[in-house]
Amino acid sequence: SATSSEKMRRPLSPTLARLAEEELNETPDRIQQDIIILRVWIRQQPHLRARTEDDFLIAFLRRCRYSLEETKRRIDRYFTYYNLFPEVMSNRSITQRLLEINRLGIHVIPKKPVSPQGARVIISQFCKVDPKQSSPREAFKLLFMMLELLAQECDNATVAGLFWVVDARDVNMEQMLQYDPFLLKKSFMFVDQCLPLRFMEIHLVNMIPSGQTVFNFVTSFLPAKLPWKFVVHKKSEDLYKHLPPEAMTIEYGGNNGYQAEALDYWREKLQASKDYFEQDAQYGTNEKLRVGLANAWASGELSGTSGSFRKLEVD
Repeated sequence: SATSSEKMRRPLSPTLARLAEEELNETPDRIQQDIIILRVWIRQQPHLRARTEDDFLIAFLRRCRYSLEETKRRIDRYFTYYNLFPEVMSNRSITQRLLEINRLGIHVIPKKPVSPQGARVIISQFCKVDPKQSSPREAFKLLFMMLELLAQECDNATVAGLFWVVDARDVNMEQMLQYDPFLLKKSFMFVDQCLPLRFMEIHLVNMIPSGQTVFNFVTSFLPAKLPWKFVVHKKSEDLYKHLPPEAMTIEYGGNNGYQAEALDYWREKLQASKDYFEQDAQYGTNEKLRVGLANAWASGELSGTSGSFRKLEVD
């Protein structure tokens, strides 16, 4: 019954609840009804095989500020992406290989949110994507799997959003050149159009001069208007004008635990999600069964690399 599943749902802290209500139009007594509407809708779409767990659907509702139409579109796009981006969105099993890539520490999600009502932080260290050991595709695959889990169990992430800190320290040209613009464009499109989480700000730290050139080239493929702010910092200390030290790991001069602890925590979390990701193979879309228009979004947005240069803020 609605009441029992509402009892089971994690209650939001008063500050987060207020934020969810003011920013996302969340009305606790309507959530269950919206979930049922979405489940029925998913069942009625012949082309769509989508997850229907409560927390999964709530993450999408929050991301779309409880517009049911927008939520349906985003869920549809999320699973359409399984076909459009197979190099990252297919074969998402928890393999030894994936756990190895987690151990490299490419992506670190510190254990605590920034503050009780604050965003969650992700730190990506792309110098750890060593061409001999791993590839950018695997790095993105792991990141999107972690974000899917985060979306279902972290209310700070779904309500207050994400801060992404990208550390370019020690990234050399050989590593940079692994990132083909198409992979990056597809990844940004996924984050912008499909993911049930909102990136609030993306901070780049320790960018080498040649890195700035590559970054400008890559961002030139993205749409002119992005829903988040890019900030490029000359040194990582400048980050603390935007984030409290509680957000970052000890290695960055913060006090949110050591990176090794965060990596262990995520290794356990990934291992515990083995069954969850085993089921993943059954999800996606079958475009032959889609009623009505073919997915114009997919064919239009992803073919061609439209976009224009944008001004970046540099501290």
